[in-house]
This record gives sequence, C-alpha cells and structure tokens, in this order.
Amino acid sequence: MATRVMLLVGTRKGAFIYTSDERRQEWEVSAPLLAGWQIYHMAADPRANPPRLYAAANSPWWGPSVAKSEDWGKSWDQHSQGLGFPSDMGVTIKTVWEIRPGHESQPGVVYAGTQPAGLFRSEDWGASWLPIDGINRHEFRTFLQGIGDEPGSTSPAHSIEIDPRDPGHMYLAISGGGSYETKDGGDTWQLFSHHAIPAPARAEMIISQAESAVPSGIDPAAVWDMHRLKLDTKNPDRLWTQAHTGVFRSDDGGKSWEDVTPDPIRGVEVALPTPGLAAFHGFPIAVTHRQPDAVYLVPLQADEFRVCPGQFTVCRTHDGGKTWERLTKGLPGPDDYQSAYREGLDTDGLEPEGVYVGTSNGQVYFGADGGDHWQRLPGTLPPVLSVTCAVL
Repeated sequence: MATRVMLLVGTRKGAFIYTSDERRQEWEVSAPLLAGWQIYHMAADPRANPPRLYAAANSPWWGPSVAKSEDWGKSWDQHSQGLGFPSDMGVTIKTVWEIRPGHESQPGVVYAGTQPAGLFRSEDWGASWLPIDGINRHEFRTFLQGIGDEPGSTSPAHSIEIDPRDPGHMYLAISGGGSYETKDGGDTWQLFSHHAIPAPARAEMIISQAESAVPSGIDPAAVWDMHRLKLDTKNPDRLWTQAHTGVFRSDDGGKSWEDVTPDPIRGVEVALPTPGLAAFHGFPIAVTHRQPDAVYLVPLQADEFRVCPGQFTVCRTHDGGKTWERLTKGLPGPDDYQSAYREGLDTDGLEPEGVYVGTSNGQVYFGADGGDHWQRLPGTLPPVLSVTCAVL
C-alpha cells in the first residue's frame, strides 16, 4: 500500500486536509470539513483499521466535542458521551483543546485536554469519556490561574505527552497552572515545572502576583506557564518547552532543565517588553522524529503584540539549543506580521524530514529539506490553529 502523507489543519472556521505521497512534491487540499467549527487540534490514530482521525471541534453555539472520522474525513461523528466534569466540581468545559491517541500498546485509548483545565480518557476510540480525577481534582487546582467566574476555571490543559517506553508515564502542561507528571497512568500527578523555571516552591505562588519572588518586570503567573511541552521520541528522557520566559531543555525527564534561550536573541530581531529579558516569546515547538536531530520554534514579539515583527521566521537548532538559526527562505516578509499558534508546527519523520507551519493569516508552509527552503501549500485558509502531520 502506498504511503499517504496527510497534513491535518485546524482553523477557526473548520478543518482542512492536505494529502500527498511520500515524495511530497504535489499536494491536494480538501474542501472545508466540519465547516464553521473552531478546530483547536487534530490527530490521526494509526492503531485503528482503517486509521481514525480526531478533531477538537468547538462551537460557541453547540459547545465542545471530539469529532471522529473513519473515512479520511468524509464524515464525522461528534458524539462525546461523558465528556464533562462531575457536577460537584462546578466547572463546565468551554473548549476541547488537544487530542492525543494513547500508547501503541493500548488500542482504543485516547486522551483529551480541555479548557478549563481538565484531562479526560476514552477507552473506545473516543466514543465515551471519563474524567481523570488525579489531575482534575489535584490539590493545586484551587491555585490555578482563574479565567472567568467559575470556580477552578483555568487556562487550557495541553501538551499531553506519553513516554513511548511506558504507557503509564505521561506529562501534561496547563497554561498558567504548571506542568505535571504521572507514572501510574494518571492516578497521581506531581508538579515538576518548578524545576524548569526558577520560582518559589509553594504551590500558592503559581499565580500569586503579590508574593511571587520573580525578577522585576516578569509576570509571576507566567513563570509557571509552559506554552508548549514536547517529548523527544528519539530520546524520551529529553523534554523541550517554550515558556513565557524562554526556551528550556531537560535531559533527565524534567528533573533538571537548561535554559537554552539565546542571550541576547541571536539573529532574531524581537522587541523585548522588559530590558534585560533576553528570551523568546512564542508558543509552538516541534522536534524531529529522526536524525539529524533538530528542534523548531517561531519567535514572537512579546507580550500583547504576539506576532513576528515584520518577517515571519522559523528558528532551528541542531545542537540542543546552543545555537539557533533563522529559516526564512520562502516565508513571507519583510513587512509581514503574522503569528503561529501553540499547535502550529509539526514534522513528518520521513527522509529527508519535512517541517510544516501554519500562520494566523491562513497560510501553510512546508520545508522539504528541514526548513532550509519553504514552499507555500495551495490555498488561503481561515486563521490556522493547528498543524498535525500523519504518515499512514
């Protein structure tokens, strides 16, 4: 059977699927799928036969759902039985943020991260769901950064990462609420983000503007805000994170971290909000699946502007973050002000390994040579929220 390369793109107005073969020289784009729905994230599940597609589909009128397709996106089932917090928590899901197929050894298991922060598990390919109380009722929940009036309301739970060596070993990042690790399949979770970025030890400091002992000019809540967390499947002890205060790498499963933020920002013209804060501000981060090892990110101008300042740029490191290089050949600019959202970068694991990025202006770019050169894929889409590559 021929290799099918699928680029699953979630946008503010629906989903789109680009398809090609393993040569990736010609691409076709689908008509809008789930039209009108806000698609925060998409994922493919090769454990099923035929492979399944999932979409975190949200609507201000119809609410949140996990949409499933067994026919390459031609039709979708949006029933999501049980996807909700228990009534005694007084919290209602506003959006499904991320979908993560489970470990290869656990066919049928799927995870969903939500906003307000919650983690849910399905054991029947997304048909029905149960809350993971170990994290949803965590003792630190009352200290999470609140949004709105609901008790325990928080920013989203995202970056669901599963250790390929052990299905019970997982990581989860919560914006404004720290990042957590479980080694028992979700029964118990330990906060580990305090190892990544210097911060007070007490959990109350997660959001305490008054008490957090952080450098002047840095948002105390953001100290605990991993914008994106990625596990390197080639070396599962290595973790990468994009945070409010920089880029960090761990080589021991999050026990200790190295700040690999260029200081000053090497070759990246980013206006900093605070003098002396030499840090990337960005959201997406992607890691190659094969050698040569590479990590990609998109630097943005902080804080409220949150765009590339005049030249849309993807940055790459081949040496664990010691040095970074700008990849702009074929990307829009100069005088181009766009962003890439949290899920807007991915790689395909092929040879040579391709990298993909979607922009806030609805453009999708593909770098067949690891990003040295970029080509724009056909079409102008609604603002791109997520880009996920699947090779099936």
